[in-house]
Amino acid sequence: MNSKILKPLAGAALLAFLLAGCAGMGGGSGNGIVPLNMGNYSNIKDEQYQDVHNQADLDKLWQQAFTNLSGAPDKPQVDFAKNVVLAMFLGDQKHGGYLVRFTDFSLTGTTANVTVEVTSPGRNCRYPNRSSDPFAFALAPAATQVNFNVVNRQAPDCG
Repeated sequence: MNSKILKPLAGAALLAFLLAGCAGMGGGSGNGIVPLNMGNYSNIKDEQYQDVHNQADLDKLWQQAFTNLSGAPDKPQVDFAKNVVLAMFLGDQKHGGYLVRFTDFSLTGTTANVTVEVTSPGRNCRYPNRSSDPFAFALAPAATQVNFNVVNRQAPDCG
């Protein structure tokens, strides 16, 4: 086949693959959750699930999580009249390779039910040997009470 045709097709296939992967990263697939930030390093060393309903509490949590960390994410601007911030910290892990994300959100009256998915690395997979503190932040429609439901998954084994 002609290389002038293959290069654009390969580029289009790669772009489609990358976009499909991004769509599943933070649970922003029309379920009411908008991913804000996720990463592997924070100052919070214990497992926590929090719902933040005002700017003062977000400022306090952000300071606790990211003060003095290089590469800390930018704090989002939030309209708390319409939204709540969801925060999940997996705590201190012996190595990298973990993924945390919000995958589902439903609102009944003023109570929200949020599903948090925690994926542990597969066996025999390569991952950073240094400890990590995975976290995720997301934006969701305002709710008075938030119930977190945790689903633990194991990534497929490697080789």
